[in-house]
Amino acid sequence: MTTAHNERVPEGRSCAAVVLYRPDPAVLLRLANGLHGCRLFAFVNGPVEPAALDALSSTSLRLISSPENVGLGRGLNAVMEAASGEGFSHVMLLDQDSEPPKGILDTLTQRFMVLVRNGKKVAILAPRLVPPDEGFYKPIRYEWRDDAASNDLAAVDFAPTSGSLVSTTAFAAIGPFQDDFFIAGIDVEWGFRAWQRGWGSFVATDLAMPHRWGEAVGPEDLGKAQILRHSPVRNYYYARNVIATARLSHVPLRWRIRSCVGLVAQIGLLALRGKQGALRPIRAGLADGFRGRLGAAPPSVT
Repeated sequence: MTTAHNERVPEGRSCAAVVLYRPDPAVLLRLANGLHGCRLFAFVNGPVEPAALDALSSTSLRLISSPENVGLGRGLNAVMEAASGEGFSHVMLLDQDSEPPKGILDTLTQRFMVLVRNGKKVAILAPRLVPPDEGFYKPIRYEWRDDAASNDLAAVDFAPTSGSLVSTTAFAAIGPFQDDFFIAGIDVEWGFRAWQRGWGSFVATDLAMPHRWGEAVGPEDLGKAQILRHSPVRNYYYARNVIATARLSHVPLRWRIRSCVGLVAQIGLLALRGKQGALRPIRAGLADGFRGRLGAAPPSVT
């Protein structure tokens, strides 16, 4: 159904937002270069170097600080609420190592509003994330909901946080990000919850944005599985939040099965090729996932 001709659809008013945790000032400068003059909400988890904040000086910066690391989810909720409070209709969420191309915020907003005028209930419109030219990062694997391609637009089960333009109206209707997940799987859970409530996530497949997924490796480590490259605490969150997500009623059975099978395969790989003690954080994550213990990782795995 399209919007009636006499019904006025408001233009979008957009900003950007990022959650920071021990950021690299040089990489933050790349982020700021793509957002020159734009309103940027930054949530800082714990102490931050002055050089990091100086790197964002070309933006219209609003800083929100926490004395300690309270997790990505709580930071995302804080910037969404702050942006909504200032009257912004859309927020482009970024990782601290994102490199948004100049003009992408306006382009995504314009396309978002076209979708709204055409009657779509859109929660997220995101660019397609691609590895940067340096560092041998792995490409993102998307969970397409149908054949990707009509008019350079594709529906996805969920969009990765980096580069996602989120509607504040949809955010209010769907609810906040699940902050007790802390860092992993937050975008997955929210994307499925959005679809369950009638709001879609889409990728503009012709718009690319560099994204560093996981840790960089040298040429000799190309093809090395992500679970072998992650820190122990990251593997804890991965295992725990896969289980926690699979227990949620709004998550489709197909995803629960696939993600749990994938987790079992990853654990097997870690058992065969991981360092001594590599399974300990995984076991802790599985136990906490099944018992519903969420929030920050226990000190024993940090």
